[in-house]
Amino acid sequence: MHEANFTEQIVSTILNELKKYPDDRPRGAKVLVGEMLHLVPESVHMHYQLLTRGTPLEGIALDLVEVPVKIRCNHCGTEGAVEDHHLLMCTACSTMNVKLVSGNEIWVEVVELETKEQKVS
Repeated sequence: MHEANFTEQIVSTILNELKKYPDDRPRGAKVLVGEMLHLVPESVHMHYQLLTRGTPLEGIALDLVEVPVKIRCNHCGTEGAVEDHHLLMCTACSTMNVKLVSGNEIWVEVVELETKEQKVS
């Protein structure tokens, strides 16, 4: 299960970012996950719960958002989705001479924090 490795990277990235804000408490995190990575959200969430025990992330929601595969055709210039992400082919001219634009990334987009000022209010 490759979800464990990706989830470990996600947790590590968020915890490292939190070190910059020692007085703030995390409230949630949003992670963009490329369709080509074939991550199973339930598995990621299970690993996340295990990996965050005893950390500032314990009990904090993890929002996974799938990023669809998008290509740019090197032949005709068409940019857009593909019919099958296992076969990267231009839908306009049917060439496989394409560049992957998105759908193979994993990115911690947002870590929502509760600041001291928010706690006092």
